[in-house]
Amino acid sequence: MAITAPSMLPSSVGVLNKISVILAVLEKGPACLSAVVSETGLKRPTVHRLVLAMQELGLVQADEQGQFVVGPRLARLAMVAQHAMADREIRRELSALRATTGASVRLHQRYGDQRICVAEALRFRSAAGERTSVRAVAIAADPVSRVFLVWRRFSRDHGTGDDALACSRIRHRGWVQGADESGLVLAVAVCGRDGELAAVLSLSSPWQRTRRGGSYGCEVIKGAVEAAARIGARLSAQGATSPVKELEDRVRRVGPGSVE
Repeated sequence: MAITAPSMLPSSVGVLNKISVILAVLEKGPACLSAVVSETGLKRPTVHRLVLAMQELGLVQADEQGQFVVGPRLARLAMVAQHAMADREIRRELSALRATTGASVRLHQRYGDQRICVAEALRFRSAAGERTSVRAVAIAADPVSRVFLVWRRFSRDHGTGDDALACSRIRHRGWVQGADESGLVLAVAVCGRDGELAAVLSLSSPWQRTRRGGSYGCEVIKGAVEAAARIGARLSAQGATSPVKELEDRVRRVGPGSVE
């Protein structure tokens, strides 16, 4: 019997087409076996056999009324797909910022007393392309670390007098610029909806391309702050503090030898 609903381009694998139309029916809401048969045009024994197999795989489950609904595995896959789309959008933001500023752009997140570069768009590609190298770096005194430390001190009410005032100013401004061993660095806070620090966006340029004691201009800072706001919104919509959560597990395997 021909599949009558829903209308879609079939694949070359018949059983996948049947599973696809069953899921399309359940996508609209709970449905009993008879409703699935009616809407798909498939034979009842075929629907029954496939639905039972899909239950075993977690693609379908039965609700309290005995109707079939989309299963938990599909919910997890949807979450993974949402995160993957957010990851791609974030990486596009980094690449666009690199193109407009000419600087290497990185996104850092905190992991305990270390920070991790979770995504990057470098000015010069390495032989391996732009794949992010997983390195756990101790939080120190460079601009990126300063942003992490400012949010931690503020949240814990650390520091008094001049230190507290300096932290307050940085939080209000949202960025810090300075230098590390490689050159000029701009570090911008990436905050979620609640104002908590989700990540730090950094721009870095080697000393060969900048004068010592120099600074990034207003347009570069403005562009970085705007990019950080967009990344923060995407992280919030993603419902996670990390755009690439699997990096945390990989960092656990890196070991202390990679900590600078």
